[in-house]
This record gives sequence, C-alpha cells and structure tokens, in this order.
Amino acid sequence: MRAALLLVCMLAGCAARAPSPEMLPLAVPCITSRPVAPSLPAVPSSGIYPQVQALLAREKLRAAYERELEALLDACAAN
Repeated sequence: MRAALLLVCMLAGCAARAPSPEMLPLAVPCITSRPVAPSLPAVPSSGIYPQVQALLAREKLRAAYERELEALLDACAAN
C-alpha cells in the first residue's frame, strides 16, 4: 500500500506541466554596424564593350550589397 502511494505521488509529480519560457523584449539594437556600400567602378567613355563590362560589374556589386542589407533586415524582423 505504501509503495503504491509513493508511486502515485511520483507519477503525479511527473505529470505537472513545465513552465513555458517567457519572451521579453530587450533594448538591444539588432544591427551593430551598418554595412559599407561598395565603391562602384567608373564607366569608361571609350567603346561599348568596356562600358557594358563596367555596368555589369556595378550591377553585381549592387545586387550583392542589396542581398546583404536584406539579410540584416530579415535577421532583425525574425527577433
């Protein structure tokens, strides 16, 4: 009888719900430093081929910078 009572008490202790974690807002900035904008190459005035190459290089740098900014914003929005 005593063992059964002890078993019931132990099982009742295991059945208790664990406290749920509370999410509290913290006054911490999510972005510590602003990313540096890339220095874009100058577009030469001679010939169409060098101009297109320079413009494509500028586009790739700009797209990479935008992806970096979007990743930072997504990280802030997730918090």
